[in-house]
This record gives sequence, structure tokens and C-alpha cells, in this order.
Amino acid sequence: MAQNTILILGAGPRAGWSVARKFKAEGYQVAVGSRNPDVKKATEENILTVTVDLTKTESVEDAFAHVKKSLGIPNVVVYNAATITFPEDFDDPFSISPQALMNDTKLNAFGAYVALREAVKGFKELSVGTPKAFIATGNVLPFKPHPAGVTLGAGKAALVHLVDIAAKAYRKGNFRFYFASQVTSSGDTIAYPDLSGGAHGLVYWELVNQTEQGAWDVRFLEDGRLVSSA
Repeated sequence: MAQNTILILGAGPRAGWSVARKFKAEGYQVAVGSRNPDVKKATEENILTVTVDLTKTESVEDAFAHVKKSLGIPNVVVYNAATITFPEDFDDPFSISPQALMNDTKLNAFGAYVALREAVKGFKELSVGTPKAFIATGNVLPFKPHPAGVTLGAGKAALVHLVDIAAKAYRKGNFRFYFASQVTSSGDTIAYPDLSGGAHGLVYWELVNQTEQGAWDVRFLEDGRLVSSA
């Protein structure tokens, strides 16, 4: 029986690596992809690294091909990449240049679409009993916009649209899709210093092991407890 494999695109020091270590501890083969992967750290932890530019279609496709060849088809894919350009004046959010919005959207949304597409291709080749899940690391900016988050919120809103579509379109194949966001106790966007890598690892593991899709919009607190999106 083939060993389950997770591919994490956007291997940040908190959520990305925490998810990697959680799944590694649970017996998964793990691959992490980023523009400049920490090869030394990954080698020490027996994790495969993939150099990938998530703004480029061919680079994302090549990353999936490399993981398939090295470990097997990833049955879990996590899109953990994000970027933001802040306006110089939060009272003038559209002072951000069109080019900055375009560049950020390439990573926040376009790269995620390519990853979704490649993930679904792989899911179709896997056996019926293998869990298949795509998880996007999210935030609540698409639901609670903030002037400081113009580029990130726009990209995440596009990703919300894609995840929602995927959860509906591929339900019959039991391919599951989630937009998972850590939130404050009041349900708002967290500040980066408050991001809990451990909570991401815990929640993502629980999502992968669900037997049914459930809600695609998943929100959780710093201790990993799920909260309602209502």
C-alpha cells in the first residue's frame, strides 16, 4: 500500500513547517515547496524540498511532477503562500499601484489556481480509499475587508471563489477542499505575531481525516478549536 504524501506550497516558518512536522509525525511523506527552500533543515527532518516559483505556471506544474516522481502523487496539497503590499496611507487604499496588485494576485490567486488544477489531476489517479484534500491557508479578509489588505484580500477572495467551486464540483469523487483561517476570539483577522503554527497543523490534520467534505470555510482559534463562520 502506497504511503500517503502531502505537498505544502509556501513553507513558512510557522504554518508551513508546523503542518509539515505534524503530517510527518503522523506517517506521511512530506514535500515542501518554496522559492528558496531550507534544504539543510528539510534534509535533517527527512522532508523533500522543491524549488518553485508559485507565480509561474510551469514552475508549479514541475513541482507536482517532481513530487510525483520522488514520493508519489500527493493526496494532500496545502497552499500556504501569500503576499501583501500595504498602501502608504491606509485612508487611501487605492494608492497601491496596479502593478503591485497584479504581482500580489499572481501569488495569492493565480498560483493557487494552478495548484488546485494539478491537485485535482493527481486526485483522479489515486485509489478510492485514499483521502484527498486541498487546503488553502486563508484569512477572513474576503469576508471582512480592511483598507490595509487590498491586495491580499482581493487574492484571497478569488481563492475563496475557487475553493467553493471545487468543493461543489468534485464532491462526487470525495475530493475535499477547504479555506482554513485562524481568527481572533471575536472572529476577526489575526495579527501575524499571533499566528499559531501548531493550531494549523492540528486543524489541517483533522480536516484531512474527515470522511465527508463538511463546510469549506473553516475558522479556528489559536488552540485549534473550530468556530462558526456565521
